[in-house]
Amino acid sequence: MTEYHDFEEKSVEKAVEKACIELNRNRDELKYDIISYGSSGIFGLVGAKKAVIRVSVSEAAAGPISSGSDGTHDSREDNNQEDDSVSALVDEAFGPSVDNRREAVSETEESVTEPEQEQAASPAASADPKADPGVVADWVRGFLEQIIVLVSPDSELDLKVDAELIRFDIKGGDSARLIGKRGQTLDAIYYLVEKGVYKQFGHSVPIEIDVEGYLEKRRSELTSLASRLAQKAMDSGKPMVINRISAQDRRVVHLSLRDNREVRTQSVGNGDLRKLLIMPRKKNQAKKSRPRSE
Repeated sequence: MTEYHDFEEKSVEKAVEKACIELNRNRDELKYDIISYGSSGIFGLVGAKKAVIRVSVSEAAAGPISSGSDGTHDSREDNNQEDDSVSALVDEAFGPSVDNRREAVSETEESVTEPEQEQAASPAASADPKADPGVVADWVRGFLEQIIVLVSPDSELDLKVDAELIRFDIKGGDSARLIGKRGQTLDAIYYLVEKGVYKQFGHSVPIEIDVEGYLEKRRSELTSLASRLAQKAMDSGKPMVINRISAQDRRVVHLSLRDNREVRTQSVGNGDLRKLLIMPRKKNQAKKSRPRSE
């Protein structure tokens, strides 16, 4: 009687090595068929699929299999690969940390630990002056089209390029699905583009991706929220915090409060999603920050 065991890894070679370890076999003793060679997905970032091999083990040659494994792959992984939504692609490419991109805003007090100061600068502040915006824009267009077709095939891309910003407007199609709940899908798309650009060009480039004017509405909501929290910080003398906020949204808050001499903003944490603190200035700091009258 022959038993069959499937093994998945990033490449066929690694899958074979895994099978040798788990089946306690030498490589020359292993008999296997290649089910899938795997793929690197879109530019090596999304839609990547693992290589799969099927190993046959005769009953006479059967030996101990490493504890904790039956040599078969979990069917849930197959389901994840079959799910062609942006959320599944994001999970497969970068792990679950980019899932649930936006969480409820908390207005509770938060202590500052190892803060990382972010400058409220214009979008072009982080751009590489040597980058050719046209070349970057063309690459991003191709990248975006491959992602958007998975979500809303009927959508169209409008592109505007200037010295400070590359802006894409996604129009038509299923805009609600492209935006997602609380902007989660749009955030995920932006995250993928941001990572793809950095991988392709070696530096960040200021890019904006909007769907049917959604970003302008979100900016208005964030500006209003920042104003309310700033007032609470001034009234209570305690810092207010917005949890798990993306780099795009942090920039909006920083800029909206940049001219407020009574509070200062500061980001805390690592990664794309961080906490943003709105803290009251001490009285002497507030006086120093005010412009001098002539």
